[in-house]
Amino acid sequence: MKIRKANKKDIPTLIKIVKGVPSIEDYLGEYDKKLFEKMLKDKETILLVAEVENKVVGFKEFKIDKEAKRVYGESIAVSKDYRKKGIGLALFNAMEDYAKKHKFKRISFIVRDWNESMNSLAKKKKYKLSDKFNFWEKEI
Repeated sequence: MKIRKANKKDIPTLIKIVKGVPSIEDYLGEYDKKLFEKMLKDKETILLVAEVENKVVGFKEFKIDKEAKRVYGESIAVSKDYRKKGIGLALFNAMEDYAKKHKFKRISFIVRDWNESMNSLAKKKKYKLSDKFNFWEKEI
């Protein structure tokens, strides 16, 4: 498996991966070509892809805040046929490696309570629930 930064050629595959994970779009909105192009151009967004046998099978998006020395984990998705094979973990590790290499001090992210695999990964990686923030929302 190879982890690398995404490029424009990856976008059609990334869209297919997202379509295979409907829950992402349910709470983050539509992931389309325009959004992925925006991510690739944004200097504060890092978009990594995982390749297996030269095929993109997953991605991890995160934001960097140089001033706060913090990385904000955003979306992560792995193609259905490649789940439970360590790809999500590898992408997560790559985000952590990036943060360490660039001397960031903290990584934060939000996980839905029903997302068992991501909550399990967070515990496995020794992340702790923050006692500093509450996530509030209201449907309107």
